[in-house]
Amino acid sequence: MKLWDRIQRGMEAGFDAAISAVHVITERGGEGVETIRLRREKARIETELTRRLAELGNGVYEKILTERLDDLAEKLGIKNMVLEIAESDAQMIDIDRRLKKELNKTEEKKG
Repeated sequence: MKLWDRIQRGMEAGFDAAISAVHVITERGGEGVETIRLRREKARIETELTRRLAELGNGVYEKILTERLDDLAEKLGIKNMVLEIAESDAQMIDIDRRLKKELNKTEEKKG
């Protein structure tokens, strides 16, 4: 599973929770209908903007890695960040592998 897929799942859950919280808070606050509508619209736009920025960042990250555009990353001043993200991605893959192994052990003990 690609880094973006793993991150996107977590982001979607967080965004849904944030929008739900805005709905609950605005309904309880006794605010006017227009204020509630504007707060909800702002939360929706912020969520969409964050999604788009994350997708853009992922696209740049993937392009730099797959095409080995180290010189571009250096020019953009993001080379260290790309390396740190790649290291974190490798750590997550390793943890997922170890977690799967541990879960399999647990299932074997039960069965």
